[in-house]
Order: sequence, then structure tokens, then C-alpha cells
Amino acid sequence: MNKETSTPPTIVGLPQEVPADTFFSRINRRHLIGAALILLGLLSTALLITVIVQAKHRRQNNTNNVVNSYCVNRGCLSAATHQLNFMDPTAFADRCTDFYKYACGGWQQTHPIQSFDTERTILNDIIARRDVDIERLLDSSISRGSQKSWERKVKTYYTECVDDYARVLDSGKAMIDLISDRDTVDGWFLIDNSVPGASQDTLLKPQTIFTQMSHIHGDLGTNAVFGLRVRFDDTDLNIKRLEFYPSGLTLEITDYLQNDPVSQNVS
Repeated sequence: MNKETSTPPTIVGLPQEVPADTFFSRINRRHLIGAALILLGLLSTALLITVIVQAKHRRQNNTNNVVNSYCVNRGCLSAATHQLNFMDPTAFADRCTDFYKYACGGWQQTHPIQSFDTERTILNDIIARRDVDIERLLDSSISRGSQKSWERKVKTYYTECVDDYARVLDSGKAMIDLISDRDTVDGWFLIDNSVPGASQDTLLKPQTIFTQMSHIHGDLGTNAVFGLRVRFDDTDLNIKRLEFYPSGLTLEITDYLQNDPVSQNVS
């Protein structure tokens, strides 16, 4: 029995020996090269745009960095102002041979020494400005007034220290009463002399200097003429000894012990 073979249907109007015309059959080598060139051009354009944008962004960042590199806050401006006050603009031409005069030559003219100072340095000026700022803060009103507020405690303590004469209107009388007390100093001839009809017996107190010194040191806690302290023994560090040292002399101890004219006048 013979099998019948199936044949594809015949396309009307198309010769059987010519293949069918499709999209892929019409693409040739020239078309592929053109498409590749177009794609390469697009990629090159995109890359060029990216480079331009990055360069512009980098230039903008550099400009911002240059602007931000100059410190213009309060501290920098204050430091620059102080440095300008130190400089001597007249020494600009010789700045390479005498840079110290150019940088610090104007210090003495702009920072004179006050009558109550023995010297003036940059460190002392910084300390003085700091003290002024601290005093300004302490003198300001209390903004946090609770019992546990550190601000209230510090400012109250500061006020008690600096406002003594305002709190005690007759503060001088308290000192006079202390000097006149028989259990302490028992009078002072400069005060007793003002008493009308005061006799020599009244002025010459029966107390000896030792009694008065014991009251001053023991009762008043004041180191007059000498002081007491505990130090380690020079020969044995396991032993402590009581040491007397000059104190309360108002001048340096060397002014009382040396042989120069100043010390001779003091003694």
C-alpha cells in the first residue's frame, strides 16, 4: 500500500523556485554597519554630555570650597583684628629681613601698659577678656531659678561675695567690735586714742603680745606674722613635723631678710 506524501500549498503568483521575501532577508552588511555607526554616535554623545555635566559640577564644587575656605565667623574675625593691631604696616618693605617688626611692631602702640600693671602680654589680655565675659554672665539675671539650678547657685554665691557692703550697711562696726572685744585683740591704740580723756593705762592694755597673737591665730584664724603648717621631716619621710613659716607680712619674705637698701628700710 503506497503512502501519499503531503506537499506544501502552492502560493498563488509566486514561482516555486524563488524563496519568500522577509525582513531579515532584506538586511545586508551595509545596513548593519550603518546601525552600528548610529549606535556608536549615540553612545559618544551621551558620554560627552556626561563629561560636560561632571566638569561643570566639579567646577562649582571647587568654587564653593574656595569660598568656604575663608573663615568669617566671629572668632576668626576677632583673631584677624587682633593680628592687624599687632602688625606694623610701616615695616612692610623690610618684612623679609625683619619679619618680627612687621608682624608685632605695633604691639606697644596699640597695647599700652596700664599704671596698675607691671607687664602686658597676649595671655594676660586673653585672661582679662575671659574674666569680663564671666563677670557679665554672673551679673545677668537668673533665668533658671529652681532649687537645683546650678545657675541660681553660682550667681547667688557670686552675689554674696561681691555685695558684702550692700548687705551689711554697718560692716565697719563689726570689725571695730571684733578688735575691741576683750576676748580677742582687746583694743587697738589707733581706735582707743579717739576716746576723750583716755589714759595711758587704758591705752597700754594688760594683755601681752603673746596673748593677743594666740587670740588672733586661735580665735580669728588669721596668720599674723607667722603661720603653722605640717610638713614631712627632711631626714625621715615617715615623720611629720610642725613648721613655722613667715606669713601675714604684706611684703615678700626676702624684703625682710636681705641686706639691700629696700630691705634695710623695711626692717
